[in-house]
Amino acid sequence: MIRFLHRCNSTQDWAKKIKEEGIYICGTQIRGYGKEGRPWYSPTGLGLYMTIVKKAFLPPEELPRLPLKIASAVASWLKKQGLNCELKEPNDIMVNGKKISGILIEKRSEHLYIGVGINLNHKEEDFPYYLKGRATSLFMETGKKLNPLSIVPELLDFIEKTQ
Repeated sequence: MIRFLHRCNSTQDWAKKIKEEGIYICGTQIRGYGKEGRPWYSPTGLGLYMTIVKKAFLPPEELPRLPLKIASAVASWLKKQGLNCELKEPNDIMVNGKKISGILIEKRSEHLYIGVGINLNHKEEDFPYYLKGRATSLFMETGKKLNPLSIVPELLDFIEKTQ
Protein backbone atom coordinates (compact mmCIF):
# COMPACT_ATOMS: atom_id res chain seq x y z
CA MET A 1 0.00 0.00 0.00
CA ILE A 2 1.22 3.49 -0.83
CA ARG A 3 0.28 6.32 1.50
CA PHE A 4 0.78 9.99 0.70
CA LEU A 5 0.55 13.13 2.82
CA HIS A 6 1.21 16.62 1.51
CA ARG A 7 3.03 17.43 4.75
CA CYS A 8 4.35 15.45 7.72
CA ASN A 9 7.01 15.72 10.40
CA SER A 10 9.02 12.94 8.73
CA THR A 11 8.12 9.88 6.71
CA GLN A 12 10.07 7.73 9.20
CA ASP A 13 8.08 9.03 12.20
CA TRP A 14 4.78 8.75 10.33
CA ALA A 15 5.51 5.17 9.28
CA LYS A 16 6.61 4.21 12.82
CA LYS A 17 3.33 5.58 14.16
CA ILE A 18 1.23 3.52 11.67
CA LYS A 19 3.40 0.36 12.03
CA GLU A 20 2.13 -1.23 8.82
CA GLU A 21 4.06 -2.43 5.79
CA GLY A 22 3.92 -0.17 2.78
CA ILE A 23 5.30 2.98 1.22
CA TYR A 24 4.99 6.34 2.99
CA ILE A 25 5.61 9.50 0.94
CA CYS A 26 5.32 13.14 2.00
CA GLY A 27 5.31 16.16 -0.29
CA THR A 28 7.29 18.03 2.34
CA GLN A 29 8.77 17.06 5.70
CA ILE A 30 8.81 19.57 8.53
CA ARG A 31 11.38 17.62 10.55
CA GLY A 32 12.93 15.22 8.08
CA TYR A 33 16.08 13.61 9.39
CA GLY A 34 18.92 11.36 8.39
CA LYS A 35 21.62 9.42 10.17
CA GLU A 36 22.23 10.47 13.77
CA GLY A 37 19.18 12.75 13.61
CA ARG A 38 20.79 15.21 11.20
CA PRO A 39 18.13 17.34 9.47
CA TRP A 40 17.10 16.49 5.91
CA TYR A 41 16.00 19.58 4.03
CA SER A 42 12.62 18.64 2.48
CA PRO A 43 10.88 21.50 0.63
CA THR A 44 7.64 20.88 -1.24
CA GLY A 45 7.96 19.50 -4.76
CA LEU A 46 11.75 19.55 -4.88
CA GLY A 47 12.57 16.04 -3.74
CA LEU A 48 11.35 12.57 -2.99
CA TYR A 49 10.85 11.88 0.73
CA MET A 50 9.85 8.27 1.26
CA THR A 51 9.91 5.46 3.80
CA ILE A 52 9.47 1.81 2.87
CA VAL A 53 8.22 -0.40 5.70
CA LYS A 54 8.87 -4.14 5.53
CA LYS A 55 8.90 -7.01 7.93
CA ALA A 56 12.43 -7.45 9.22
CA PHE A 57 13.78 -9.99 6.74
CA LEU A 58 17.50 -9.94 7.48
CA PRO A 59 19.56 -11.69 10.10
CA PRO A 60 20.88 -9.04 12.54
CA GLU A 61 24.46 -9.37 11.27
CA GLU A 62 23.36 -8.31 7.76
CA LEU A 63 21.49 -5.19 8.86
CA PRO A 64 24.60 -2.92 8.84
CA ARG A 65 25.10 -3.68 5.11
CA LEU A 66 21.53 -2.76 4.13
CA PRO A 67 22.01 1.04 3.88
CA LEU A 68 24.80 0.56 1.34
CA LYS A 69 22.71 -1.95 -0.64
CA ILE A 70 19.78 0.48 -0.81
CA ALA A 71 22.15 3.37 -1.63
CA SER A 72 23.59 1.27 -4.49
CA ALA A 73 20.09 0.72 -5.89
CA VAL A 74 19.25 4.44 -5.70
CA ALA A 75 22.63 5.27 -7.28
CA SER A 76 21.82 2.87 -10.13
CA TRP A 77 18.55 4.68 -10.72
CA LEU A 78 20.37 8.06 -10.65
CA LYS A 79 22.95 6.72 -13.13
CA LYS A 80 20.08 5.84 -15.46
CA GLN A 81 19.13 9.54 -15.25
CA GLY A 82 22.60 10.48 -16.52
CA LEU A 83 24.47 11.05 -13.27
CA ASN A 84 27.89 9.74 -12.28
CA CYS A 85 27.33 8.77 -8.63
CA GLU A 86 29.67 7.71 -5.87
CA LEU A 87 28.69 5.99 -2.65
CA LYS A 88 29.90 7.48 0.60
CA GLU A 89 29.58 4.76 3.19
CA PRO A 90 27.45 3.90 4.90
CA ASN A 91 24.41 5.69 3.43
CA ASP A 92 25.08 8.69 1.18
CA ILE A 93 25.04 9.13 -2.57
CA MET A 94 27.30 11.83 -3.94
CA VAL A 95 27.62 13.55 -7.32
CA ASN A 96 30.70 15.69 -7.98
CA GLY A 97 31.51 15.61 -4.26
CA LYS A 98 28.05 16.86 -3.23
CA LYS A 99 25.25 14.93 -1.56
CA ILE A 100 22.23 14.17 -3.71
CA SER A 101 20.61 11.38 -1.70
CA GLY A 102 20.64 9.75 1.69
CA ILE A 103 19.38 6.46 3.08
CA LEU A 104 18.23 5.87 6.66
CA ILE A 105 17.49 2.37 7.98
CA GLU A 106 15.83 1.93 11.35
CA LYS A 107 14.63 -1.32 12.91
CA ARG A 108 11.74 -1.28 15.37
CA SER A 109 10.51 -4.63 16.71
CA GLU A 110 9.57 -6.68 13.65
CA HIS A 111 9.75 -3.89 11.03
CA LEU A 112 12.47 -2.25 8.97
CA TYR A 113 11.97 1.43 8.12
CA ILE A 114 13.92 2.26 4.97
CA GLY A 115 14.06 6.01 4.46
CA VAL A 116 15.05 7.41 1.06
CA GLY A 117 15.58 11.10 0.37
CA ILE A 118 16.56 12.30 -3.11
CA ASN A 119 17.16 15.90 -4.15
CA LEU A 120 15.42 16.15 -7.52
CA ASN A 121 14.38 19.65 -8.57
CA HIS A 122 16.38 21.95 -6.29
CA LYS A 123 18.24 24.92 -7.71
CA GLU A 124 21.30 26.22 -5.87
CA GLU A 125 19.27 29.06 -4.35
CA ASP A 126 16.70 26.59 -2.96
CA PHE A 127 19.20 25.18 -0.48
CA PRO A 128 19.74 26.91 2.87
CA TYR A 129 23.15 28.51 3.38
CA TYR A 130 24.55 25.56 5.34
CA LEU A 131 23.96 23.20 2.38
CA LYS A 132 25.15 25.45 -0.46
CA GLY A 133 28.19 23.88 -2.06
CA ARG A 134 27.57 20.63 -0.12
CA ALA A 135 24.32 19.43 -1.71
CA THR A 136 23.15 19.02 -5.28
CA SER A 137 20.11 17.81 -7.19
CA LEU A 138 19.20 15.99 -10.37
CA PHE A 139 18.09 19.32 -11.86
CA MET A 140 21.34 21.08 -10.95
CA GLU A 141 23.39 18.31 -12.54
CA THR A 142 21.32 17.50 -15.63
CA GLY A 143 18.73 20.27 -16.13
CA LYS A 144 16.02 17.59 -15.86
CA LYS A 145 12.92 18.21 -13.71
CA LEU A 146 10.87 15.24 -12.53
CA ASN A 147 7.66 14.90 -10.60
CA PRO A 148 8.76 13.18 -7.36
CA LEU A 149 5.77 10.82 -7.39
CA SER A 150 6.37 9.79 -11.00
CA ILE A 151 9.73 8.20 -10.17
CA VAL A 152 8.45 5.99 -7.34
CA PRO A 153 7.49 2.86 -9.35
CA GLU A 154 10.78 2.66 -11.23
CA LEU A 155 12.85 3.50 -8.16
CA LEU A 156 11.05 0.79 -6.15
CA ASP A 157 11.92 -1.71 -8.90
CA PHE A 158 15.61 -0.83 -8.51
CA ILE A 159 15.37 -1.18 -4.72
CA GLU A 160 13.48 -4.50 -4.89
CA LYS A 161 16.24 -6.00 -7.04
CA THR A 162 18.72 -5.51 -4.17
CA GLN A 163 16.81 -7.78 -1.81
